[in-house]
Amino acid sequence: MKDGIQQWVDAALDSKDEIAIDLINAGIDPLTALKASTVVTKKGVAEKLDRHFGSKNAAEITQTISAHASTNPLQ
Repeated sequence: MKDGIQQWVDAALDSKDEIAIDLINAGIDPLTALKASTVVTKKGVAEKLDRHFGSKNAAEITQTISAHASTNPLQ
């Protein structure tokens, strides 16, 4: 399960970096771009996790993560 969660965290951070780079390349101040990328990433991750896990309880979420460690709902 640990590997599955680590993969999801890594994917979220990679997405945040990509968003920040795109904003900086578009001329946004770097500090503002970093803050904005955090807001966008948090919202996106929350939506994707909600879609993936829905109303599952903790045991079902743990089972899903363990059984599908190679599947990342954030990508």
